[in-house]
Amino acid sequence: MKETREQRIPKHMAPQTGDIRLFDNPLLERLSKISPVTVLAVYLPLIIHGIWRSFVIGIPFGVFIALFLSGIAFWTLFEYFFHRYIFHFTPRGAFQERVSFLFHGVHHQYPNDKKRLVMPIALSLSIAVLLLALFAALFGVWAWAFSAGFAVGYLAYDMTHYSIHHFKRPQGKWFRNLWKSHLDHHFRDSSRGYGVSSSFWDHVFGTVQTIKKQ
Repeated sequence: MKETREQRIPKHMAPQTGDIRLFDNPLLERLSKISPVTVLAVYLPLIIHGIWRSFVIGIPFGVFIALFLSGIAFWTLFEYFFHRYIFHFTPRGAFQERVSFLFHGVHHQYPNDKKRLVMPIALSLSIAVLLLALFAALFGVWAWAFSAGFAVGYLAYDMTHYSIHHFKRPQGKWFRNLWKSHLDHHFRDSSRGYGVSSSFWDHVFGTVQTIKKQ
């Protein structure tokens, strides 16, 4: 039996136009919206601080480069699994469906809401603090270099995601492929195309978007 579009896109993630108010509380509603400029203003200084701390504590340049690039690479894996298993977890019951909608469903229902194209800063910083603590436990003082690379990967993800939805005529084959894969994730098959800044892990785990038949 041929799978229908409705089967591939859950009802609570069906695309609609316009935007929506998520919270009655004005503060919570304001915190749910964010500009990409805010993300850059918060994370660029943190990245610079991580790089600076790396050299202050005397990490050799070659080791720094290896850790920094490893952080970026690990971000792409984290991005894939976070998008696939956290953002797209299958809700059971009204409460979980509400959580799913607040986490990611709202973006699928209102994909052109420009104020919800990057992760709210309160949520991203909360996750960042937990991950920094984990990296520090694993790598000690080397965590500064690894975390700086990881944060660069996160910025690339957020800016790529914003650009995909904001700019209608992408330039360059690489970006056009990312653009097409992500829009297919929204409008064709939400169970594929979990990578936003990179499609590498979709190829590894077999979730690349299928070619649309003419």
